Amino acid sequence: MASETGPPDRTVPGIGQFLVQVHGEEREALLDYAVEQGYGVDVADFIFPDRLDDGPRCAELVAWYRNRLPDVPGPVTLHGALWDLAPSARDSTVRAATMERMGQCLDIAEQLGVDSVTFHLDFSPLARDPNYFGQWTERQASFWRELLHGRSVTVLLENTWEPRPEIVRAAVDAVGMDCVGACLDAPHVHRSSPQPQSEWVKELGSRIRCLHVSDNDGSFSQHLPPGQGTIDWKDVLGALASQGLSVPAVIEVPGVEGARETVDYLCSLEVGDVGDSAL
Repeated sequence: MASETGPPDRTVPGIGQFLVQVHGEEREALLDYAVEQGYGVDVADFIFPDRLDDGPRCAELVAWYRNRLPDVPGPVTLHGALWDLAPSARDSTVRAATMERMGQCLDIAEQLGVDSVTFHLDFSPLARDPNYFGQWTERQASFWRELLHGRSVTVLLENTWEPRPEIVRAAVDAVGMDCVGACLDAPHVHRSSPQPQSEWVKELGSRIRCLHVSDNDGSFSQHLPPGQGTIDWKDVLGALASQGLSVPAVIEVPGVEGARETVDYLCSLEVGDVGDSAL
């Protein structure tokens, strides 16, 4: 049961529930903090290929989470593997390797009974072939349908290097499955897109089922607590609220103190000042 000693009002427009991302040496402290505050948890220990390749260690981590996750009062999600994977690969061997690795993550998700799994998209902003976008979208549809055949887990497709929101929208719509939605990674938008956060929210709309929260200065993914970078969080939250959205927000910053700073900062914003101007 969550502690009642935390701040009384943790309500933030556009955010329905905070989730603490848990992994590494601080996993126990981070999970304890999430339980204490009444938050959810995003399991991120299975992002790393060395962990997934180590059968005994992987099984040990699964057992640890199966023991601890029932304590979590909020939703539980899992961040899937991402390094060097290519769902849109033309090369059948690369595609098969991606399918195998992501399938491994879905197996773990099913063992843990999580609510959803997030995977990165792999759009190349360097592509200049006018046919690339259409072909990429077709390959996305084929890959995710095959990966999810016979599965019951929800998958969220996260923007990574995509410069425009319609790319993510097209991928989700091309898959055409109720169990596939979008994860809006606000720091990735800030790093990779010239369009404001509010345009991403308006374009993706109800496809957005999760928000990833950290900050940066626009140069690379620095995973700073919000307010320490240059993301306009009023724009993000005001746009979500204006669309009638209230989505889970995964705190992707290091440590318990970083999670506290994130929540405190977002709760301090006067998002109501944004109004319809965010769109």
